[in-house]
Amino acid sequence: MLVHEWIPREIFETILHRCVGFETPVRDLVTLQLVCRTWHDIIAETSFLWGTITTSEGSQAYKKALQMAKDSLLDVIFVENDGETKASEFFRLTGEKIHQWKSFTVKSETVEEALALVQTQKPPKLESLRVISGRKGNSIRGEIILFGGDPSAGLKDIELRNVPVNLTALRLSGLKSLILKYIPSITTTEILELLANSPTLEVLHLSRLKGAVLPTQPATSEPSPSSHSAIQLPSLIKMRLYYLPLDFLTFLLSTSAVPQLRSLRVGCRDIYRPGAQLLDVIMRHLNQTLISITSGAQEYQVTVHTLSHYEITIRGLSIALIWESTGADMLHFQKTFNWLSDHLEGVDLEVIPLHLILEGDLPNLSCFEWFTRRTNVTRLTFSNHPDYEFNLPLAFQWLSRPPSMTSPIWLLPQLEFLDTDVACTRSQAHIVNTIKARHSAVPNSSEELGGARVPKRFREIRLDHNGYYFPMPEPLDNFMSEVVQAAEGADVYWAGSRWKEIYPLPLVGTVHPPSIHK
Repeated sequence: MLVHEWIPREIFETILHRCVGFETPVRDLVTLQLVCRTWHDIIAETSFLWGTITTSEGSQAYKKALQMAKDSLLDVIFVENDGETKASEFFRLTGEKIHQWKSFTVKSETVEEALALVQTQKPPKLESLRVISGRKGNSIRGEIILFGGDPSAGLKDIELRNVPVNLTALRLSGLKSLILKYIPSITTTEILELLANSPTLEVLHLSRLKGAVLPTQPATSEPSPSSHSAIQLPSLIKMRLYYLPLDFLTFLLSTSAVPQLRSLRVGCRDIYRPGAQLLDVIMRHLNQTLISITSGAQEYQVTVHTLSHYEITIRGLSIALIWESTGADMLHFQKTFNWLSDHLEGVDLEVIPLHLILEGDLPNLSCFEWFTRRTNVTRLTFSNHPDYEFNLPLAFQWLSRPPSMTSPIWLLPQLEFLDTDVACTRSQAHIVNTIKARHSAVPNSSEELGGARVPKRFREIRLDHNGYYFPMPEPLDNFMSEVVQAAEGADVYWAGSRWKEIYPLPLVGTVHPPSIHK
C-alpha cells in the first residue's frame, strides 16, 4: 500500500508541505510530482503547497507559484539576486494579491522600492514582516511609515535591519518575535512601549541601537524609565542583546521580569569591565531564574573563541560575552566562571563534565592549566577558523605529557572524547603520538598513583579536515589505521562516520583498493 493510501489526505498534504524549502519551493514541488501520477495530481490540486512566492528561483518559477497558489495565503520573499528578477514586475504581480499575504520578507541592499507598496497599502492578513537591508548607517533619510499609518495589531513577528521603520505608528500588540538591528533612530521610549504591549513576546533581539540611551534628566512630556519599574515579559524564552548603550543594557537587564527565560546572549563593548562585574550589576535580580534554568545540569559547554567571544552554556542557559575588536580575555572569562560558580546553586561547575570548545587561534598554555585545575573537561573540540591557523601540533604536544618536569599532573586528565577538524599532514603524527602517550600513561583506568593525576583512555575520537591551510593527511588510510591502532578500542570517526563503516579493514592477503577519500 502506498503512503498516500494509508494516511489521511490532510496529513499527507502537511508532510508534503514540510518537504518544501523556502529557497527552491517550485523545484521541490515539481520534483515531488515526479514520484507518481497520484502525487502529481495531489500536489497540483493542493493550492497552499504553492504559497511560497520567492525570487530565488527566477521569474518563471514565482509566476507558476502565483498561478498554482490560487486563493491561498502567501509567503512573499524578495531576495536581491543581481538583477535576474525585476523588482518592479515582482511587486506588481504579488501586489495584486496583497490581501493574501501572510508574511513579507525583503533582503536587499536597497529596500525603498520593495517597501513602496506596503507604505501605502496594508496586507490585512500579514503576520510576519522581515526587512533586511545590507546598508549601514543613515542611508535612508527619515523614518518610514508603513501601511499608510494604519495600525497593524495582527503582526506577530518583526525583523528589521538598517531600516528605520516607525514602529510606534503601527500600534503593535501581541508580538511573539521582535528583532531590531542597526536602527539608530529608535529610542528607548519606543522600545519600552513595544515591550510593554507585548506580553506574549518569546524572542527579543536588539543589536546596535545607538538611539537607545537613557535620558540624564527625564523630559516632562513623556515617561522616562525608572530603576524601580519592571518590564513584564512573562513569555520570553530567548533574549539577544548586542552592543547596546551600556546604560540602556544595564536598565533593561536589571528591570526585566523574565520567568521563562531559557537563553541569554549579551554582546558587550565595555572591554574594561569584566563579564562577572557586568553580570553582578545587571542580573542580580535574575539569580532565581538562572538557578531554575540550570538546576539538575549533568554537563555543560564552554566555547572560547580567541578572536571575539566566549560562551558558557549550562542546560537551558546560554551566556555569551563578546568583544568587538580585542578578542576574548581569559581573565574576563575566569571571573565570569567564578561568578556563575558562586551564584548557581545546585550546579558544581568544577565537578560536572565539561565540553570545552576552542575556536580560532590557540590559547596559551596557562588556559589549559586553568581548565585542568578548575573544571572537569571530558570532551575537547579544536576547531579552526578561516582567518587564523590553529596551531594544533603545539596543542597536542601539551596534551601528550605533563607540562612541567616538576609536576606529574597531566593536562585535562579526565578527557575521554576528542574532536577536531584540523587533522592535516602537519598534525597527523602529533595526533597519533598524543593518543599513544596518554594511553601508555594509564596504569589502571585513571587512578592516582604516587600523587600523579594520569589521563583516562579515549572513548571516542572524531577527526575531520577543514582544508583552510594544510592538505588532508596523506595517505589518509594509513593515518586512520594508525589512529585506530593507537586508540585501542575507542570509537574512531572521520568526517562524521565511523571509520570501519566507511572503509572496512581488508582481509589478510587481499589487495588494498585505492582510498575512497582521495
